[in-house]
Amino acid sequence: METRVRLPCGTGAWPALWTWKDGENEVDCFEYHSDNPHLLELSNHVNHASTYHTDVDAIGPGRWVTIGTALGATCVEWYVNGDRVFSDGTGVGHGWSAYPILNLSLCAGQYHAAPCDPAPITFDVDYLRVYR
Repeated sequence: METRVRLPCGTGAWPALWTWKDGENEVDCFEYHSDNPHLLELSNHVNHASTYHTDVDAIGPGRWVTIGTALGATCVEWYVNGDRVFSDGTGVGHGWSAYPILNLSLCAGQYHAAPCDPAPITFDVDYLRVYR
């Protein structure tokens, strides 16, 4: 999967591209929180692997970024602007399947700052591509 998005500027924004099916099979291609403005969370919840990827030149509020994820049986790989930034070595297993979800949620304030401004929070998506 690959998406090109403009990361939101508003406090409390929580955009993500992730997978889900039947209450499981979650892989977070990315999660972003504006209180950590140069960081992406990359997680394989199927086989428990994750990392934080920080890049002050590529990731930040209002910036366009291309994020890709190759979902393999024995390894999941994450890409930012065409560069591989994490390879988990665990994968999702054979026969894995799930649906992609690209969304903008709002933080409730428990783990990340909640919205504190009445201004709209926007999340721009140029494209989402899914390859087989």
